[in-house]
Amino acid sequence: MSGRLKYGFIVVALLLSACLWAQSQTVELKNLGNKQIALAGFILSEDGTIHIKAVGSGYKHEFLHFKTFQADPNNMFAYAWILNARSRKIVWRMTLDNTKKTGWSGYNREFDGDLELPKGTYEVYFSSVEPIFFANGRGFISLHRMFKKLIGTNREWDDEAEKWMVRISGVDEALTAKDVRKEQANYLNTTVAHLVNQPDDAFNKTGFSLKKKALLQIYAQGEGFKGKMFDYGWIIDARTHERVWLMEEENTDYGGGAEKNRVVRKTMEFKPGDYLVYYKTDDNHSAEGWNANPPYDPYFWGIVIRPAKMPFDWSKVGKFSPKKSNVVVSMTQVGDYAYKEAFIKVLKPTKIRIYCLGEGRNGEMFDYGWISRAEDGKIVWRMDYDETRHAGGSSKNRLFDGVITLSPGTYAVHYQTDDSHSYEGWNAEPPQRPDMWGITIYRLGPEEAIKAVPRPAINSKNVLARLVQVGDDEFLKKDIYLDKPTQIRIYCLGEGDESGMYDYGWIKNVETGETVWKMRYKNTVHAGGALKNRLTDTIITLMPGHYRVYYKSDDSHSYRHWNAPAPYDERNYGITVYRLN
Repeated sequence: MSGRLKYGFIVVALLLSACLWAQSQTVELKNLGNKQIALAGFILSEDGTIHIKAVGSGYKHEFLHFKTFQADPNNMFAYAWILNARSRKIVWRMTLDNTKKTGWSGYNREFDGDLELPKGTYEVYFSSVEPIFFANGRGFISLHRMFKKLIGTNREWDDEAEKWMVRISGVDEALTAKDVRKEQANYLNTTVAHLVNQPDDAFNKTGFSLKKKALLQIYAQGEGFKGKMFDYGWIIDARTHERVWLMEEENTDYGGGAEKNRVVRKTMEFKPGDYLVYYKTDDNHSAEGWNANPPYDPYFWGIVIRPAKMPFDWSKVGKFSPKKSNVVVSMTQVGDYAYKEAFIKVLKPTKIRIYCLGEGRNGEMFDYGWISRAEDGKIVWRMDYDETRHAGGSSKNRLFDGVITLSPGTYAVHYQTDDSHSYEGWNAEPPQRPDMWGITIYRLGPEEAIKAVPRPAINSKNVLARLVQVGDDEFLKKDIYLDKPTQIRIYCLGEGDESGMYDYGWIKNVETGETVWKMRYKNTVHAGGALKNRLTDTIITLMPGHYRVYYKSDDSHSYRHWNAPAPYDERNYGITVYRLN
């Protein structure tokens, strides 16, 4: 044999050997025990068939009555699965139906078979989380402890766990966990925006900008059950703060693992503009640590925005940078017994967005905001329960998120709270955005149309009577004279309850002796502070004549002598009567 022929033979043999070696690479995860997640991966350069051998554990009869949102509906608690790294969709997993019993315990189960897959990159997972179930309302029970009780000692449990494994042969390239995590990072670099691998107690946001309209897919995972979400994402318009999309439990699908793992894949057309993406988690069951079987895509726990179709014109995506704030008024993180106010001046008709978070139930609001005209106190908007929606957390967390139009003029923006459940301290689960508890006004029109201003000075010419800063045991009066029919505003702060008023004002026609107006409890609202602090802010019309304005207080709870939390506007405790133009 010539040297050249011999050399060629060796090269061919080496190439053939390399090809055979490549086709015989194996992915293996073993020594798993009670481990939350084990990870590996593989690449198929062509469509092909792989062989899978895996041992895990499941239960078929004994634990069915413990099924809850914590349980895996496939009745497995130690099992393997394979994910397509590009589509992020599952292509295979161990179930009771595709496995058979192995070993003496009756709980370990084995899969041994082939799987046809198209070419691509795949991720291999094995999970064995010890879930905790509610046991008939009498406390908690863990599968681990129940399993040990049924099969024997800790040593026997550990012996069974030592057999858990997954081995995949016939792949072109085996990937380690580090390799897979690197591929995931590369994948995320080709998304429009993402917040993934979210831990417990997280509240994070990111943004993206579109120069042209684009068809995008929202891929989000979270935790939810029976109409309520605990870990979830949402998207808002960064300019108007209008909500564009919200992850809701009824619009999600089962996400693998525990029943409470939810997933959504939604394709939407986004208009040109700037967007903010938010993701929030509660205090357990997240990428930081799972208290039940994890989802099929555990490292993507969160939200991903990506092109719906490829190839994609990336020139549509611009660099996101926070724009100048269009917030006109922000009174947030409001605590108990609080009253806050701010003033805005509208120079031309303009639209505003009102984002108001408060507390309410059974049709009534307890923490809420409103907007009134500074000139006459007329309320132009109020946070009514029927116009709010659930704000996340406890059902009493309510949100008004809407747009109104204001005419030119000066307005007062108000917010008040009662004695509990506020940013100062929650007595039930807080809302989705606890930091926004209060009222925020966003400008939607041109910047010059609306601006924040200091408290407007009261035109003394319009004040007909002012009996304020009233102390204990006072009886005050002031005469007024009107020469023509006059519209007046009465602003009266006092003390009262359902039994009656104790500090209050009234107006009498001196010529006829008729009481033309009196402060009555049923016509008052809570004035902030103690519930007995009451407020009337009303407008009436008086005919020409001689009138007397009165105010009377009892022996306690008055200006600078409060025996309970003071009202929000304590400096005006008493009665003030204004003439309206």
